[in-house]
Amino acid sequence: MLSRYPFPQTGELVIARVTNVQRSYVQVELEDYAGLPHEKRAQGMVHISELSNRWVKNINSLVSIGQRIVLQTIRVNTDRGYLDLSLRRVNKIQRTTVMNAWRYAIKLEGLLNFFAEQHKIDLNKLYEDAIWALIDKYGEIRAAFETIKEDGIEALSSVEDMNIPEDLQKDLYQLIIDNITISKVELQVEFDIRSYEGDGIEIIKNAFAAVNRLRKPKGVEVSFSYIGAPIYRMNLEAKDYPTAEKHLEKISNKFEEFIGNKGIVELLRDDLSNEQKS
Repeated sequence: MLSRYPFPQTGELVIARVTNVQRSYVQVELEDYAGLPHEKRAQGMVHISELSNRWVKNINSLVSIGQRIVLQTIRVNTDRGYLDLSLRRVNKIQRTTVMNAWRYAIKLEGLLNFFAEQHKIDLNKLYEDAIWALIDKYGEIRAAFETIKEDGIEALSSVEDMNIPEDLQKDLYQLIIDNITISKVELQVEFDIRSYEGDGIEIIKNAFAAVNRLRKPKGVEVSFSYIGAPIYRMNLEAKDYPTAEKHLEKISNKFEEFIGNKGIVELLRDDLSNEQKS
């Protein structure tokens, strides 16, 4: 999904395709950025020191030509079209989130291309008149379409700087209603919760009651099941990983607040990166 800007900003996470692997660096092209006028896509480099937090004996064990990877932009020289990028600064949840969002955006662009052809509109003009305004307001095309499906046509028609007629807005809204499914991530973790006080059972019950009273963001659902003393399993459903992580932290803090020095609270998690469902 080509960006309206030729280069990413410093700190931005981007999708890149590996084009060349050398002993001390990797060359990539950025899938969504046009780069300099003479380039087909923006070009970048990942130095061997930015590939991994560990010593790298063989770069080919980490990346291969043609592979798509998620990178963080370290430096941008727009005059020379020069980009320094990093693989090691991207964590697993970021990789999963960005790659899922990119793949979904590609699907949506295909849907928008069909919509443009159906209404005899140039796709670039549709972006200029409507889609960039939606992205400006909601952050990304996926978030925009899901918000519109959840909140109704007002979430579309109220967007400033959008310049399409009312009948086209209604058709775009219907396209969203018919084709968009609200995304979710499901996380499953276990808590080791113990209390050695005489009223330990009541203390734990009160802790769970406090957790259940926590205000949940829109789209967040939490459920607990008892595995066997002292293990409790929690299923947490949210729209995205950052929301899920933030609410998980609130839950852990609330357990700690109520149990405190009266027992033990330990979050057991091998891997929180379950696949995002759409």
